[in-house]
Amino acid sequence: MPRADLRIGIVSWNTASLLDRCLAALPAALGALRAEVVVVDNASDDDSVAVAARWGVVVREHDRNLGYAIAMNEALAGTEAPVLLALNPDAELPPGSLERLLAALEAHPIAGVVVPRLLDPDGGPQLSARRLPTPVPTLVSALATPAMTRGAIGRRLLLDGSGAHPGGAVPWAIGAVHVIRAAALDGERPYVERSFMYAEDLELCWRLGQRGWTTWLEAEVEVPHVGNAAGAQAWGGARSLRYWAATYDVVALRRSAAAARGLGAVATLAALIAVLRSLPGAWQGDDRATHRGLVRLRLREAAVHARCSVLGPPKPPTSPP
Repeated sequence: MPRADLRIGIVSWNTASLLDRCLAALPAALGALRAEVVVVDNASDDDSVAVAARWGVVVREHDRNLGYAIAMNEALAGTEAPVLLALNPDAELPPGSLERLLAALEAHPIAGVVVPRLLDPDGGPQLSARRLPTPVPTLVSALATPAMTRGAIGRRLLLDGSGAHPGGAVPWAIGAVHVIRAAALDGERPYVERSFMYAEDLELCWRLGQRGWTTWLEAEVEVPHVGNAAGAQAWGGARSLRYWAATYDVVALRRSAAAARGLGAVATLAALIAVLRSLPGAWQGDDRATHRGLVRLRLREAAVHARCSVLGPPKPPTSPP
C-alpha cells in the first residue's frame, strides 16, 4: 500500500457542526493527495464522534478532555507520512488548497511549517501570523491609533487589525492550519504539552526557528476560520488569561525567565493603557455594560502580566473547562 502524502489530525470538542463542514471540505482540498485522517475527540457532549465516523475517518475517543496539545500529538503520531497537518475543526479548506500548501512546502526547503492566510467567516482578513512576544510590539499595540495599526507600523509589527499579511517568512503563525514538515521535528512531538490549551503554535514555530527552519505564510491560499470555537465555549472572554499564562511559559522556555518578566512589566503597562482607552467620556445605553466588561477583563489581564513581572512566569493552566 503506498505511503500517504500526509497525516491530518483534528481535535474535536463540542464542535460537531463545524467538524462536519471541515471534513466535508477535505476531499476537494486534497485533490490527488493521499491522506490519513485521524480525529481525536476530547469527551464531547455533542455528536462530534458520530459526525466524524460518518466520514469514514479514524476516530479516537477519550472519556475526559486531555487538552489540545496532547490530543493533537496523538492524532499526528504513528505515521510514516512526510507531512503532518494540524487542522482545527473550525477551518474550512477550499478546493485544491492542500495541494498548493504542500507545493509551497516543497518549494521552500527550509520551511518547517507552511500556513495559509486565514479569513474571518465574512471573508475579511484574520490575523494569520504574529511577531514573537517581545516588549516593542506589545507596547506599540497599546499606544497605536487605528490609523497606525492599519498603516506601515501595524503591518511591520503584525498588530491586530493591520489587515492581510502579504505572505512570505513570518516569525510564527496561528495554528488553525499548520502544515508541518515531519523531518523538521527530528523525532519530537509537534506540540509542547505544558498547558491545557494555547501557545502551542507559538512554541512550535519558535523552536523550529531556533534550529534554522522558517515558518512560511502562503498568502495565495486563503482559508475561512471561525476562531476560538472551543475556547469561547469553555472560558468566554477569560480565555485571554489562559493564553497569556501559556505565552509567558513559552517565553521562559524558549528565551529565559528574565525575558518573560521583562515582557510582563511592559504588558502590564500596555494593559493599563488599554484600560484608560476603554474609558470614554460618555457611554451610551447598552454600551455601558460592554465597556465595563472590557475594563474588568483588561484589569484581570494586567494582574496576570504584573504577577509575571514580579514572581516570574505563571504555570499555564492544565485543567479542562
